[in-house]
Amino acid sequence: MVDCPDCGGAGFLPSRNVLVEWRARDIERALSQGRTADSDDVRWLLAELRAARRALTEIIALAHDAHDPDQIALKIRFTANGALGMYDVAPANATERESRPSSPA
Repeated sequence: MVDCPDCGGAGFLPSRNVLVEWRARDIERALSQGRTADSDDVRWLLAELRAARRALTEIIALAHDAHDPDQIALKIRFTANGALGMYDVAPANATERESRPSSPA
């Protein structure tokens, strides 16, 4: 007996997260075997990319508006920005050096 390719024999469909991972792996496997991605796969990947970027952009906006004394919102913003690359990130000490008066030599 062969397991159902959609549910793996579980009797119910896996979460969207699992289905996305399976399709991404299928595309990756096909490319590693020298096959080209078809236009449906490219359109699907672009739709997933856009959805992820939209979600991360909204997360940055929500975290920016949060009043968070523990700085969790700041960590969320930096993490989401790391994936999106919306803002250039400068080391904190570089900004401090620029604003600090130079010491006499």
